[in-house]
Amino acid sequence: MGFSSAATTSFESKQTGDPVVVYQLSGQITGVTTLAIQDLLTTANDASARLIIIELSTTGGELGAVGQIMQLFTTSPIPVLVYVPSASQAISGGTYLLTASSIAAMGPAARIGSCHPIWGIFPFTDPNYLDSLVALMSSHAHLHERNETTATQFILENLNLGPVEAQNLGSIELVTNSHDELLVTLESYTLVQRELQRDDFSYRIFLSADLGSINYTQIIQDLDGVSAANRITYSPSFSLNILSFLAHPVISFILLQVGIWGFIFALNAPGHLGEIVSAICILLALVGLGIIGISVAGMVMMIVGLVLIIVEAKTDIGFAGLAGMIGVACFVFGGIFYLPPNQWLIPSQLMWAFQGSSAVVALVFAGLFGYAIYKAAQARGLPSDFDPKEMPGTIGLAITNLDPEGQIRAFGENWTAIAEEGVIKAGESVEVVKLDGIRLIVKRSDVPYEIEPETST
Repeated sequence: MGFSSAATTSFESKQTGDPVVVYQLSGQITGVTTLAIQDLLTTANDASARLIIIELSTTGGELGAVGQIMQLFTTSPIPVLVYVPSASQAISGGTYLLTASSIAAMGPAARIGSCHPIWGIFPFTDPNYLDSLVALMSSHAHLHERNETTATQFILENLNLGPVEAQNLGSIELVTNSHDELLVTLESYTLVQRELQRDDFSYRIFLSADLGSINYTQIIQDLDGVSAANRITYSPSFSLNILSFLAHPVISFILLQVGIWGFIFALNAPGHLGEIVSAICILLALVGLGIIGISVAGMVMMIVGLVLIIVEAKTDIGFAGLAGMIGVACFVFGGIFYLPPNQWLIPSQLMWAFQGSSAVVALVFAGLFGYAIYKAAQARGLPSDFDPKEMPGTIGLAITNLDPEGQIRAFGENWTAIAEEGVIKAGESVEVVKLDGIRLIVKRSDVPYEIEPETST
């Protein structure tokens, strides 16, 4: 990342009464984190915030997501302060984000560093790749007049620093005991833009009392009165929280394994519910891994849910409403997934209202469908005129191929049946072996089927 993008950063100086937006970011840094940061910036902009504070605790994450967030920090019109709270750590990708922030601060016993990339379980040694990361880190350190040598050592030597040492070496600006103390300390500072040389700009805080002796081009943000400012706590949306859960490496791996092995097992079992559940697990795993976008996954889940609801309502697939319940869940969650933040240029408050109302509408319709499925299941479970004990030995006719499941004609009506062994072709006679729930277990018969009178159940 060069300095040209930083030089074009458009900060907008805010007034004393403008709020501060606070976000507690912890866990792995993934593509979902990037979406959350984008939403955070939108929320802060809608609120006309004067400062964004990110309390960071992480062991790192995806390099692609880290790079995107660094760019978001650099181009944000509102200054971003990254604070590593007491006894927390912001190592690996967290140190990259700290270095890219407008203001960097740490609490007692906090730790940063360990930025050497890992490939699988082994340190990455490709010199070209490492040089690229060194350039990324050192350019952001230069942008905020931080120690470029230390920034390089974070990567090449896996350097780790505590708060006092990091401040003494110029890797951060402030060390404070708490969030409240941080805001009080900030009141004495002003964020300014400086031109180090032609077309080479930097952004750094200085004590407001020393500005008379500082060569700067413009004041970006006077932080006087910031401790008394209204604080807005940012929380990611429900869909982002679900995505964050799915994006955890362990969760996505488990879902993928359950999906793959479940699908293999389902191929050898009668029915199709196992394949559907396995496919949903694989779909969620691909979303968590970032291979499939959330909007695509949401649309697929809504379609799958609608198909399952219709199948449950219109056919006798023998799962006692389970397919319908899975369909309702897919339809509702798919609707939530289909509405991620920042896909439209509207205020975040309106987006929250849109998501909430859409979820309510989806739940209402899902409830109506669920009630219809329940009544249909009740109708299918009404007492029959047939005595199950008299069913074995009855001759029927295969209407469709039974491989192993299909439709037969027996007792004057159509039934869902499963072939006990082999494939029974349409038009062949079958003999009822037993009643299994609301399905018939049958076998091939040499006795011809005789047309029976219509009956009702």
